[in-house]
Amino acid sequence: MKIRAIRSSWVCLAWAAVLVGVVAAAPSESESQGGVQGELEDEYMRVPGTYRDGKFVVFLWRIPQDPCTSDDATLTEGTCLPYKDCKYNSGTTSGYCAKGFASCCLLTRTCGETTSYNNTYFVNPGYTGTDTGTGTCTLTVNRVNSNICQLRLDFIDFELDQPDEDGVCVTDYLSVTGASSTVPQICGSNTGQHMYIDVEPNSGPVQLTVERSTASTVDREWNIKVAQIPCDSQYRAPSGCLQYYTESTGTVSSFNFDNAVPVPESGTRQISNTDYSVCIDMIDGACGIEWTRNTTGGNYGFTVTNNADTAAIPSDVVGTPDASSTGTDCTTDYVLIPGGVTDAGVQNDRFCGLGFPNSVTSTTKPFTLNVKTDADEDGLNDFGNRGFNLNYRQLTSC
Repeated sequence: MKIRAIRSSWVCLAWAAVLVGVVAAAPSESESQGGVQGELEDEYMRVPGTYRDGKFVVFLWRIPQDPCTSDDATLTEGTCLPYKDCKYNSGTTSGYCAKGFASCCLLTRTCGETTSYNNTYFVNPGYTGTDTGTGTCTLTVNRVNSNICQLRLDFIDFELDQPDEDGVCVTDYLSVTGASSTVPQICGSNTGQHMYIDVEPNSGPVQLTVERSTASTVDREWNIKVAQIPCDSQYRAPSGCLQYYTESTGTVSSFNFDNAVPVPESGTRQISNTDYSVCIDMIDGACGIEWTRNTTGGNYGFTVTNNADTAAIPSDVVGTPDASSTGTDCTTDYVLIPGGVTDAGVQNDRFCGLGFPNSVTSTTKPFTLNVKTDADEDGLNDFGNRGFNLNYRQLTSC
């Protein structure tokens, strides 16, 4: 997702002297005679220069720190900076911006480092390789200006150790401090996920911390893009929405979701002690939203409570409406769809168990999905839960 141009409180200036014979830089006859200086395209400003027989003109190029599209297949978005500033900040030039006068700079940071730039990538030591280090690895994020109200984290790569049998992230985990919204600790596999984090424009820095235990048995890897969103941006998510989807259709999954059949050694994939909202931006003309279980990769697209071990429930039943629970039966771990009505015409807003109705429709606005898991996944009675993976579709006829 592109984040709209973010301007810092200062701008970088670069001078370019253009000799006669370069057609694009030559002043028009009216300019050279009248000496009137006008604005150039794309916010480049022309300042007074010296005109002698039409032989010389000087321009001042204004280079805002705007997002730019890089040449990198993975780190696709950089920050437009003068070449020397990119190099000075340990960045890498990956393409050009500002009509070729500046670098599309990729800024990566790792343990113990700080950033004041938009679109910074927080990576593990040795990325694109894996990490075997231990201890705390923290990125400190300072706002680019006082008009920043949100951060968006995109998990381009994210592989940490799994939670324990109770769903608690005890070995490795990511935590966020300094935000004004509550951000759950997460661990496991979260590549492709994202988070929106509310921040106060004039408060202190936000810190992203990966705790790495000596007990970890996985090859850790993370690459988290940190984008800063202005308070007046059209791309800002509604306050309190940890996740925000803007398309008419899509798929929402719980953190660390996996559709594979559980085995005794795998424990639970569902992370405990979470309480957050997923918000869907309403398209023009939308009157409702429909939720269905995603069956891509298997039947375990909704296993939230109870024992999902194949010895406890037949594999052809798991995931189906016959294995679902609703309403007051859902008190520990569940998803909540305000105003939900099942395909059978039953009104319920809470859904849990080892299955999901064929569909759940809601006309309650705004469109949200609330996620709640308690502090103890109970390795005996909630064994093998994979979380949820639900498709949504906005409706224009209700």
